[in-house]
Amino acid sequence: MVLIEWSKDLELGIPEIDKQHRKLVEMLNEFYTELEEGHKQEAVEHFLKNLEDYLSFHLDYEEKFMEEIGFPETEGHKKVHQMFKKLYAEEKNRYLQGDTKALRELVAFAFSWLFSHIMKTDRKYADFLKEKRG
Repeated sequence: MVLIEWSKDLELGIPEIDKQHRKLVEMLNEFYTELEEGHKQEAVEHFLKNLEDYLSFHLDYEEKFMEEIGFPETEGHKKVHQMFKKLYAEEKNRYLQGDTKALRELVAFAFSWLFSHIMKTDRKYADFLKEKRG
């Protein structure tokens, strides 16, 4: 299993948000490491708890940030966040009811969120901020 390496491609140039995005990389890597060490139950418990805390804190922070800078696409971006929170809650419930496939889907979604959402969707407000600052 290969751990995820933080790269410049993931950086938005907004220190606090980059730090929070880096935390997602660390969470995924911790999950993979615990699994590889044979601690499946702990890995799953930590991942679900950490991801839930992360979503609650990070997405709220990001939404407030977009509002503060006057990003015109804030409402659309919030809808994407709501969709992710809803999907997380549904998959977590499926997993807790015994559907192990739901966990794989959550991990895959967190991984794609990292590379797709940050590099494409979040990049839009970072670019907006750069332009605004001149």
